[in-house]
Amino acid sequence: MGITIQSLNKRYGKKRGITDINLALPKGGLTAIVGPSGCGKTTLLRTLAGFLTADEGRILFGSQDVTHTSPQQRKAAMVFQHYALWPHMSVFDNVAYGLKLQKVAKLDREARVHEVLERVEIDTSDIAVRYPQQYSGGQQQRIALARALVVQPEVLLLDEPLSNLDAKVRQRLRVGIRSIQQSFGITAVYVTHDQEEALSMADYVIVMNEGRVEQAGTPEEIYRQPSTYFTAQFLGESHTLTLHRQGTRQKVVIRSGDSFIESNVEVQRDDEGKQQVREENGHYVLQGTIRHHLFMGSYYRYMVEIESQHIFVDDDALLQAGPCTVKIPCEKAYWFDI
Repeated sequence: MGITIQSLNKRYGKKRGITDINLALPKGGLTAIVGPSGCGKTTLLRTLAGFLTADEGRILFGSQDVTHTSPQQRKAAMVFQHYALWPHMSVFDNVAYGLKLQKVAKLDREARVHEVLERVEIDTSDIAVRYPQQYSGGQQQRIALARALVVQPEVLLLDEPLSNLDAKVRQRLRVGIRSIQQSFGITAVYVTHDQEEALSMADYVIVMNEGRVEQAGTPEEIYRQPSTYFTAQFLGESHTLTLHRQGTRQKVVIRSGDSFIESNVEVQRDDEGKQQVREENGHYVLQGTIRHHLFMGSYYRYMVEIESQHIFVDDDALLQAGPCTVKIPCEKAYWFDI
């Protein structure tokens, strides 16, 4: 089922948690909610789950209004950041717990537990005698995912489930979670502070800031067509310059890998000596000075000073400190009025 959110508001006393959220999340897709700490993404997720009650607005799962129903009545399951597995229960009992509450027959319960654990690549030969703490962090998170999936929810909610894992395990589990979500056909909502995670896993991305939705769309739309300054500078390794363009001062957001350095070219300046940004063969041309460089393995990263401001530019070639010209493809420079 799809999820519709209409004029949703949640306050904590006088402080607003989320403000006027209006969204339609795709049926059977994975929606990622991303933003800085305190932006409201977890508040939104917990309101969808029913752990928090909205002050105003409505939440619909499919055609059913679940705004004021209990978490148990929402046909949703939650996967938490800290696994929330019971250490005194075996792996089998942890995963089977929800089925026991649903009074599923013992034989069916056993079959479903084994099936879902195999789907998340957990060996089921000794799950009746092994406990969660005997597994690695990545395995425990897969067990927590199995516990959520075994009850066959119509909505799967995930609250930063990979943030406690190391980088290599996160990479593997991103693929695993996405594959499982697609194979089950579940509508999923995934909260993360990791923008790479959001862009790589999701069908639909919501960028939040200060309790509001800054922008929502496909990963490609969000990254390549940011509609606000916040979205542009939040995504990717981005840097902001304040420059004169077409006679006015504007902010331009540039991502490290989107620009490149060439040999020096004379750049026009205005009467005050300020650099005028000009276009040349589909690029914006800026005069700068290389101050430092870092060897990053497969490329070099240069700190370039432009009008007493600094950006980082990546290039394959090793260049010396000193004057340079930075060229930015026009479609990869994001301009905003000051």
